[in-house]
Amino acid sequence: MPPSDACNKFFGVPELFEHLCLFLTPHDLAQLLQTSRDIYTATHPQFWRHIDLEDGCRVDRLITTPLAMDALAKNLPFVYTLKAGFMFISYYFEGVMRYFDEQEQDTASAIRIDRPPWLPQAIIRSHPARALPPMTRLIKLDVCFNRRYGGSLFENAMRLNKPIRLLRPLAWLMNLNTTGLMHVCFRQMDVPDPLELRCLARSLSRQTCLTHLRIEMLSGGSACWLPAPMTPILFFACPRSVVSVKLEAKMNISHDDDGIGERRLRVVQAERDENDEEEEEMELFLDWEEGDVVAREEPLKNLKDLVLPNMHMGYGSDLIQRIMKHCPALESWDIPCLRDNDAAQALFTTIRERACHLRHLTAMHPWRDNRGERWIGVMLALPEQQLQSVDFNSYQGAGTAEAFLPAILRHSETLRSIIIRNAQQVKSITLATILQQCHGLEKFWVTGDYGCPIALDLDKVIEMEWVCDGLRDLRITVDLNGQRGQGVSGGRDSGIGGVGVVGGGSTSGPEMGCQLQSSREHWTKLEAFYTQLGKLTHLETLELFAASTSLGSYYTGHSLTGLLSLKEEDMITGKKGFLSLLGGLKKLKVVQGCFRARTMEAIETFGQREAEWILENWPALEMIELLSERYKLVAGFEMPEHVGWLHEKKPKLKLAR
Repeated sequence: MPPSDACNKFFGVPELFEHLCLFLTPHDLAQLLQTSRDIYTATHPQFWRHIDLEDGCRVDRLITTPLAMDALAKNLPFVYTLKAGFMFISYYFEGVMRYFDEQEQDTASAIRIDRPPWLPQAIIRSHPARALPPMTRLIKLDVCFNRRYGGSLFENAMRLNKPIRLLRPLAWLMNLNTTGLMHVCFRQMDVPDPLELRCLARSLSRQTCLTHLRIEMLSGGSACWLPAPMTPILFFACPRSVVSVKLEAKMNISHDDDGIGERRLRVVQAERDENDEEEEEMELFLDWEEGDVVAREEPLKNLKDLVLPNMHMGYGSDLIQRIMKHCPALESWDIPCLRDNDAAQALFTTIRERACHLRHLTAMHPWRDNRGERWIGVMLALPEQQLQSVDFNSYQGAGTAEAFLPAILRHSETLRSIIIRNAQQVKSITLATILQQCHGLEKFWVTGDYGCPIALDLDKVIEMEWVCDGLRDLRITVDLNGQRGQGVSGGRDSGIGGVGVVGGGSTSGPEMGCQLQSSREHWTKLEAFYTQLGKLTHLETLELFAASTSLGSYYTGHSLTGLLSLKEEDMITGKKGFLSLLGGLKKLKVVQGCFRARTMEAIETFGQREAEWILENWPALEMIELLSERYKLVAGFEMPEHVGWLHEKKPKLKLAR
């Protein structure tokens, strides 16, 4: 009879015996067969160390296959990592409840696990559901609460219309794994009710090995707003072993005292008279025997990474100071929005006194702090030469421009990554100074808000040598013509592709000489800029944009002047190709930005010779943005011959984003 499961098929290979039987004695074949059985016995549980059952269709196949269910029930004790979705967790706890029922009926059973009164009963007592033992060796638990179901075979899919709450069963599952569970991730979680919150908080506080906790609320609607008092309850329930805490949610708060709501949620009222309360309200106090939820008093000495829920009103001084005092070893922090200057000053004071290990700062939800006063203040409060990375979103430089650059340069020797997203009113001299003074920089991104690009001026960027020759990832916009903001409109050829002539009519004599001199000077500056780029020999990702003189134009219609060209210098105008200056970028993997092969300038300058140069000089290249990302969908699209040749020679090369 052929093997009945995947593991037997893997180890019992008929072809192996067929080829070896001519060369081995019967004794040798018996030994080989025994060895195969031993390997199967030893390694079979390892196939169950990690199971991924987030996909609903995979759950369908599992529960409708008797052999698969037998294997699942047998090997659940060997599961160390569980990634699951709503459907599997709901079905699994039905099996666990049936397991408890059978256990209670079996008086000879030696294994007993207490079932707390707050653990809900099975959702549907479906006849085909079989008993499943609880998992007690979990190291990692990753659950998605999304209730969307894409399967078609699961007969109990109708349960989706019922108010199923999984947080209490999951809290109980965590209680069964207090000595081994290290990673907990709840994605797209609903807002917990008070009972669920208390059960989760108690479960967290009992984990002795937990290192990583991530709770991500639903991304839209009212369900993504976490009531403010729940934040300190969850934070002060984390065990001392925790290294990373990420509570990714928006937070609702009123003008009332936050502490009142927190105390109300921590306290469990005494058992109530069933005649005086509704059944649903009685359920909220099923944990009354376990007492109130007690806040941790010891600091989290191992906590390195912290993300707090964000709210538009901002954290008050008492709460932010209370939280930060428990983070003496914090290294990475997403700075939340602060309510007022009192909260900001309290934060700065706490950081000076306690949070002196911060290395990585982000500010992704500024809201009330889009001018950057708070995170600039944090950078100034830290000791000099300490920060290694900063990532700021929606920064508006008005009012803080004078403080921004000194705050960055305060850590110029240690900064490895600077990312400024969706910024406004950041001066070119500021960005050029960063490149010229931050020695250890490896990643530098600057992107402007829509319609307000942040561009480096060509004159400023070549004034001094860049000291960050270890750059690996560069994303910037450069004004190659020095005409932005002067009301000069440029087309695809005149304003971007070269130095255009403003106004109509012909020119002659001294005027023409001045224009030629200006043109030669401009191309000399371009050569200096591209030469500087070519010195970044560690560069792996280059995303370079040409600033447009027209705010409404899109970058795909523009070219980087002279970069996609190997043409010899024109002795009159000074025009030439600069592609050869980037020949030292042997580690370059990704090239994006204004490199399209079908712009007006590229059609004239980028050809077979340039394609051959790219193939020879950028051996690590994996992606170059020569075409539109939708070029395969365009009817009748004709790929340029030299681009097609490049793709033929390097089939794995991506030609679009």
